[in-house]
Amino acid sequence: MKTRHRNFAFYVETLVLTLFFLLALALLVRLFGAAQALGRTARQTTDAALVVQNVTAQLHAGEAPWGAAMDQAAARGEPQTAAAGFAADGTQQPAEQADYTATVVFTPQAYPAGTLLLAQVTVTGPGGDVLAELETAHYKPAPLE
Repeated sequence: MKTRHRNFAFYVETLVLTLFFLLALALLVRLFGAAQALGRTARQTTDAALVVQNVTAQLHAGEAPWGAAMDQAAARGEPQTAAAGFAADGTQQPAEQADYTATVVFTPQAYPAGTLLLAQVTVTGPGGDVLAELETAHYKPAPLE
């Protein structure tokens, strides 16, 4: 009779340990899944910061497509919007191949000596989520007469 009791205790203990290990495994799977999602978000945020940096450099250099939108905003005195696609490494790409989209809204403020263009840079990711925003300004002096 004692042997039967010991066998039963062994099976119960094995069952409890198996359930404990399954619970620990499920917890670890959830933890690694959350870590992966956090890593993906961090990578996208870093890529978006690189895109914002490249866009602001292109803005101040007057490169396409930003230069034409800045000129139109300064000439018309109305806000203008321009957008371009970028790869994950920050290089400009055609919109259909792009990982990220940078949109810039230029709002002009006219002064006697020229136009101050306030630029709102927004970078969106593959799902359309806003990943980065930056406000900057660019001054376009009035033509000399």
